Amino acid sequence: MRYFPIFIDLKDRPVFVFGGGEPALNKTRLLLKAGARVTVFADDAEAEIKSLAALGKIEIAPVCDPEAVDLSGLAAIVSSAGDPTDSVISRRARALSIPVNVVDRTELCSFITPAIIDRGTVLAAIGTEGAAPVLARRLRAKIEALLPARLGDLADLIGSRRAKLAESAHDVSARRAFWEKIVDGPIGAAALDGRLEDAATALDAEISGRLKDEQRQGVVYLVGAGPGDPELLTLKALRVLQDADIIFHDDLVTPDILDLARRDAERVFVGKRAGQKCVAQRDINTELAASARRGLRVVRLKGGDPFVFGRGGEELEHLEEQGIDVVVVPGITAALGCAAEAGLPLTYRKESARLTLLTAHRAADAEAIDWSGLVRRDTTLAVYMGRATCSVVADGLISAGRDPETPVVVIARGTRPDAHSVAGTLKELPSLVKEVGEGPALLVLGQVVRRSRPWRARLGAAISALSKRSTPAPEKIEGVE
Repeated sequence: MRYFPIFIDLKDRPVFVFGGGEPALNKTRLLLKAGARVTVFADDAEAEIKSLAALGKIEIAPVCDPEAVDLSGLAAIVSSAGDPTDSVISRRARALSIPVNVVDRTELCSFITPAIIDRGTVLAAIGTEGAAPVLARRLRAKIEALLPARLGDLADLIGSRRAKLAESAHDVSARRAFWEKIVDGPIGAAALDGRLEDAATALDAEISGRLKDEQRQGVVYLVGAGPGDPELLTLKALRVLQDADIIFHDDLVTPDILDLARRDAERVFVGKRAGQKCVAQRDINTELAASARRGLRVVRLKGGDPFVFGRGGEELEHLEEQGIDVVVVPGITAALGCAAEAGLPLTYRKESARLTLLTAHRAADAEAIDWSGLVRRDTTLAVYMGRATCSVVADGLISAGRDPETPVVVIARGTRPDAHSVAGTLKELPSLVKEVGEGPALLVLGQVVRRSRPWRARLGAAISALSKRSTPAPEKIEGVE
């Protein structure tokens, strides 16, 4: 490690910037965020630099002899004026022990500026010793995506109560353990969710010792895991998974998604598999509430979205009746994720103005559906859990008046590595379901299916087969095999 990472207090301290181009502007913006008193030396500055000067936020001075300018008392110097100014300023600053940064000239720098992640009070910096600034920016983007937007609010809340805690907890290790519990527990979760008043009230109660152990309780997150691809998780879902104490997950949640959870989080399978004994919904509700009362951060992880055929509404109502805090984290529902992967627009101007989502898990469910309201040509229909009842779905729609030639696509294991889709017509639906193999499947029918990749693949295969049949066999020439 060549450069020692350090944060410098620049508030109300003087900093010189030499140069008026875009690099100087970028550094000036950062210096102003740190509260520095900035003077820019430039004869022809960027318009924004001039605007900042007009607002009184910075000063602009004319270009001068770099050997003669008075550098005494400066907190830092940035130079992007080009040689010979950059070299002279660097030499003089080093001689005076003033931190100096020359843009894109690491050999002239005594400090470099990293890629910065700014969450208010919380700052993270990523540096590559000036060797690969583009790589630093890419790393910043990846890390920034993982950090909650309100992380600075949590830091501010903790900072405002540190002195108060120190009055009652004199042991350093005890204070550290206390803050770890706050950051990782329901109070931290409330602050990150934007419920700052609730978080502050609970934190004050914790510090004052007014909450008894049995009164502490956690929070339940109803989280949508999407259709299978872990990269389709929302940033909030990822953060909640990595903070969870216990995770109750469905069968449709893939191992790749569970691997993103905190390593020591307890995992409880509560999925429902055809032909196997499953956990009753009332028992799931009971377990969620009991875990929250133990003060745990509970995640109820569901395939797709918790409020789209996920029984999330039932769990929400039960938990709220028990006085337990619930946070709903939506996910990409199967119809959206699978359709996107198949290049299938679920609506299309002048072609499909209606989209209906329905479930037909059991024959009784499918038979109870009023199919007459779903026969319009401009209606796209997405059927969840319709593998076992595909014949009933097809018969019901055709009997109600839907055209048997309506385009259909069956998308099995959508967004997963082993995804498979096959297109055909409504009358062919049962055979299409058999063709895609096992696993969760989504049935989509409507005119928009003709625009999907599976339909184009079917059309291409049909044309190819027709071409082969219509091509005459080559004439056999005697003596030639």
